[in-house]
Amino acid sequence: MIGATGATGSQLLRQLLNNPNCAQVTSIGRKPAMGGDRNQKLNDIVLKSLSSLSSTADHWIGNDVFFNCIGTTRKEAGGAKGFIDIEFGISNEAAKFASNANIPHACLISAKGVDHRMWAPHWIHPLLYMKTMGQKEQTIISNYNFNHISIFKPGMLSRLRGENSAFENFLQSKALKLRVDILSSAMMKCAQSVKDGEPVKHSLILEGNKEIISYLD
Repeated sequence: MIGATGATGSQLLRQLLNNPNCAQVTSIGRKPAMGGDRNQKLNDIVLKSLSSLSSTADHWIGNDVFFNCIGTTRKEAGGAKGFIDIEFGISNEAAKFASNANIPHACLISAKGVDHRMWAPHWIHPLLYMKTMGQKEQTIISNYNFNHISIFKPGMLSRLRGENSAFENFLQSKALKLRVDILSSAMMKCAQSVKDGEPVKHSLILEGNKEIISYLD
């Protein structure tokens, strides 16, 4: 996993560690996963920077699935270039190591409506976001080879920060917002299906909150 300390990644990590079918999870990031809490099933690799993953090559070998849960904002990244470097650059580097390690399945979080071919100047961030996320998808679609790819493209997400307001609950009930634990559950179900050898297509792309919820049903 990359992005295990984020809103969705942290939920996915907890679910994987609690899943008896999951023997080990390797998390690679700039911060300790689970706030540094120890777990026998967790191989927690903490780096000063994710710009070069060369020191982690051996840790990719022997895994069944590569989860890309990485995510940032333009503000957190320090501008447009930093945003692209993280969302696309680190995603591309990680996909390379996953592919080189012959990990058969790549599973990635993107966003609804993205397109890597769209016109997107750096100063119009909504367009830049949509293009960059589309480029992020291409890291597992065309840049590197995997036996299976799964891309989850939610709309707005609910990050489970305390008790929800009535309006927040309304948005969730109409699938206008998707809880991150539901998204992570769908990702884990997909990974388990591929591992179990169930009849699955080479690529599974779920776009929109309703499709992701329906997949779980």
